[in-house]
Amino acid sequence: MSSGVRVRLRCGCPGRPRVQASAGAPADLPASVRCAACGTETRLRGDRVSEGGGLLGCCACGHPELYTQQSVPPSVGIVVVVVAACLAPFTMYASLGVAALVDLGLYVLVPDVVVCYVCRAEHRGFRREPRHPRFDREIEERLKFGPRAVMGRPMREGGTANAPDPEH
Repeated sequence: MSSGVRVRLRCGCPGRPRVQASAGAPADLPASVRCAACGTETRLRGDRVSEGGGLLGCCACGHPELYTQQSVPPSVGIVVVVVAACLAPFTMYASLGVAALVDLGLYVLVPDVVVCYVCRAEHRGFRREPRHPRFDREIEERLKFGPRAVMGRPMREGGTANAPDPEH
């Protein structure tokens, strides 16, 4: 686990700058954060943090639907592969093996980030329990378009905390 927790969110002002709150422990998060550009204050929801330091919902908006994703941008992996492919003829294709090792290292060493479906706030450094599944398009569409978006399963009681990964 990292040395502290961070919540990063977007302000609603023009330009939508990112606002960040950091603390050594989830219980030490400030009650609110202020946007440097417009001065808007956003209240953080400390009640969405479990007793063990995990997330029950978004600390920015309070919504219970969250997903887990890698915090390394996909473009980094693409650059690694493109550079390795360009170097492959000159390295007798050893660069492709090195690229695979670099990719594996990034996957193992870089921690995940938990993101809110509604406000896209990023939560880093919180405990992994309760666990949130990877991104699920069905949840996003249900939240975006309402009940007419997805026929079938209703919203899960309690949000995504300890929900299984999507089947697709």
